[in-house]
Amino acid sequence: MNSADQAKDPSDEAVDLLRRLREHALQNGWRGTAGKDMPIADVLSVLRKVPVPPGRERELRARILADHLAELKGAQLLTYPAPKDRDKTAPPRTVRLLPFRPAVRRIPAMPVWHSSLSWAERYWALPHTTDKIRAAYEALNTWLLSGRPGLRLPVRERALEIFGRHPYFQQPAHPAEKIFDKLKAKPLFSDPAELLKLINAFHVDPPLLTKAFATVPLEEDSGYHRLGRGRGLLVIENSTTYWSISHMLQHIDHNLGYVAWGIGNTFTGSIGSIEHRDDISHIVYFGDIDTTGLRIPITALRHRLPGIPPVRPAVELYDALLHLGRPSRAMPKEARVSPTEADRLTAWLHPRHRARVTALLLRGERLAQEWVSLDYLSTRAHWYSDVR
Repeated sequence: MNSADQAKDPSDEAVDLLRRLREHALQNGWRGTAGKDMPIADVLSVLRKVPVPPGRERELRARILADHLAELKGAQLLTYPAPKDRDKTAPPRTVRLLPFRPAVRRIPAMPVWHSSLSWAERYWALPHTTDKIRAAYEALNTWLLSGRPGLRLPVRERALEIFGRHPYFQQPAHPAEKIFDKLKAKPLFSDPAELLKLINAFHVDPPLLTKAFATVPLEEDSGYHRLGRGRGLLVIENSTTYWSISHMLQHIDHNLGYVAWGIGNTFTGSIGSIEHRDDISHIVYFGDIDTTGLRIPITALRHRLPGIPPVRPAVELYDALLHLGRPSRAMPKEARVSPTEADRLTAWLHPRHRARVTALLLRGERLAQEWVSLDYLSTRAHWYSDVR
């Protein structure tokens, strides 16, 4: 493509690619007010969603990408370093998206403060107060004004309760359940003791793991927690929900045998440590409703030893999650789900959940399992009826 061609307006296909690149970057925290470097791997993943221009079906994607980028660079819509090698058609290693939004700070109207947050007024418009901090103050203020501190909860469950309904924290770059993990801004969020007192919450530490975690028998000191005389095993994806369910099962009459923290994707391999001598009658699983959370039990099914029971969903817990949860946007890598893949992932679920979860996945959304909090578990009985 010569310089005269580059001076022309970019093609519709190139403009469509630019729009998608901007959307991808915005979903990952870019504001569009400054330049943004994007690795070529991310650019290629976005390109796969763009229809191939008519007549170019047999060309390499890299060549089509190089042409699109050259058009956009010529129109001064993005930039990238000039190639240093002989192959001038090869795409660059990084692409820099140029700002397309004004950099003027638009400070939203200040809310009417709860008495516990009245001091936030003097921080609202300061230069170092970011949009994220203001959104956190606003969400916390709304929660305090609701007057429902309720039961003392693990901090990630409380975070979902406070931030999970605020639009800012439904973006994939700001998962609501982890806000207190990372938000350290002064004066409130940098004082853990004062913050936990205000939100009536406490930290939950995951169980201590050892080298023998995935190999020792279930009845010994391992990552599996014996809670009863039964033979069933309940596996939970995340550590906070593992703690809450384990805590409740110690205080109610049930017929379950063991509870395990799956440690996210680790369960796909650790299920191989369950042997015949462990005398497990059934395995029930509960995790996040997203592509990763659904792939975990499906993959675990393939890794279990012959004769070990299949992994089935904890139906009542998924019922509760679908009822209580507020969907948030999934990370881009999880949002790219075809209808075929969505049907494959949801086939593992109970039939009454499949249609709703399929629709959620196709919308690029997720539900964090921490929505099923200690507050809910302590006021209901039927949630453990199908994990016995």
